[in-house]
Amino acid sequence: MVGMVHRKELRKVLNIPERYDILLVLTLGKPKGTAVIEDLSSNPDKQRGWWDEQGRWHIPKRKLEDIIIG
Repeated sequence: MVGMVHRKELRKVLNIPERYDILLVLTLGKPKGTAVIEDLSSNPDKQRGWWDEQGRWHIPKRKLEDIIIG
C-alpha cells in the first residue's frame, strides 16, 4: 500500500471523478529491483526512498520501539 501519492495528478491521469477520495494506492506487478530497509534513525534527513547505482531501492523505516509508546 502506498499512502504518499500525488492525488491530483493520479485523479487526472486515471480520470477519477471528484466525488471519490483517493485514500491509498496498491501497487501490483514485479518489482523493478531489490528493496533494502534502512534504519531511519541513522539518517533522519533522508525520509524518502532512493535508488542506488546497483538498482536497489532503499526504504527508510523507523524502528518499532521508536514509534510505540508503552
